[in-house]
Amino acid sequence: MRHPSLWQSCGVSRRGVVRVSRVLALLTLGVGALTACGSDASGGRETLHWLTVPDRTPAFALADACGESAGATIEVETLPADIDEQRVELVRRFAAHDDSVDVLSLSTSLTAELAAAGYLRTVPADVAGSLGVDVVPQAVEAATYKGKQVAMPWWLEPQLMWFRGTAAERAGIDTTQPVLWDDLLAGAERVGTTIQIDDPDGSALGDWVNVLVRAAGGTLVDGTGRSPKIGLDTDAGKTAAGIVQYVGEAGLGDGPSLDAPEKFARSDGGFMIAGSGIVTDPRLSTVVADMQAVAYPVVGTESVASLSGVELAVPADAPDPGAAFKAIECLTSAESQLTMMLGSGHASVRPSTLATREVQAAFPNASVIQSAITTGVTAPPTPYWQRVRAGLRDTWLPVTSVSPTTTPKDSQRVVRDLVSGGLR
Repeated sequence: MRHPSLWQSCGVSRRGVVRVSRVLALLTLGVGALTACGSDASGGRETLHWLTVPDRTPAFALADACGESAGATIEVETLPADIDEQRVELVRRFAAHDDSVDVLSLSTSLTAELAAAGYLRTVPADVAGSLGVDVVPQAVEAATYKGKQVAMPWWLEPQLMWFRGTAAERAGIDTTQPVLWDDLLAGAERVGTTIQIDDPDGSALGDWVNVLVRAAGGTLVDGTGRSPKIGLDTDAGKTAAGIVQYVGEAGLGDGPSLDAPEKFARSDGGFMIAGSGIVTDPRLSTVVADMQAVAYPVVGTESVASLSGVELAVPADAPDPGAAFKAIECLTSAESQLTMMLGSGHASVRPSTLATREVQAAFPNASVIQSAITTGVTAPPTPYWQRVRAGLRDTWLPVTSVSPTTTPKDSQRVVRDLVSGGLR
């Protein structure tokens, strides 16, 4: 049963939920009829509840368009911005068999944990096939746990190296060639500029260490159980620690931070590691015209970008999964993907969207984005990734304390203990 305070009828708006009723006149989407919990008092409109993450994605417009095309109402509720707060809320609600959520926007870093707990429905084959071959494999892999697809890919964003104006030239960096981390660090220090690392939801440290270890030839976590192989106390882990140490000791930045865009826009801001959609962040409005992006900095011989994104899932206790999956088919359609990318900057999981004239015109670096997705990596598919992240926070922050001599060994011990079930 739905909680009576939330669902006395499908036509009653709930506290914290925005009722979507506007008509999006310029967007026409071809979708099948949506069904849901019942009719509201205004004349038979069906209602679905979409729990989404708070970012620049035009969720309300998309909900409106998909609902209008099927004569339904899609209500939107927003999760907290911080990834740990999102996790706590989702686990609390789903463990209590909360059935008030029909469609869930899910961070790729939480997929394995929620799937392992049995909180997500397996995507039906016909729905999974609606994307056809028009989807990047990395997005499908991120939405799959132990061979079962538990979510539909929506957007998957690679991190890129952004720079302002002539910052790269002044730092002696040739951006027509792959940029080495060593050259980026030395160049930024030489000209007295900073290297910011964007962290909009608190997950960037884990992503940063993970991709540095992978690019150096290692694997941060290998295995999905309580005793996985941890690859921090390794040559790859020491290489990663050396890069982080340089950032801290040279005063190039504080490491991952929520206010990285503001710092990047300051007079001493020159470089920033951030997602491909950062250009739509209003905090960069004064410098966005001067921003350029190239592939993620290289460790070794190739660029390996950190990938993160959002998927659309149906909770195990959703009362009408058929209706929810129909809504997801609409939200992941080619038309919706184009609207999503143009409105938020987040990279579509459909290569065909990246190739459209509209995207090519709005994002001159579309080819860089697509290449970065192809070679990038997401967080390891372990249900205990949040415990890994906690261990990294305890041992890799502040960045001024990181040392290749001690940090890999210390973090190996802490992460292994937390994943095995230890308490902090």
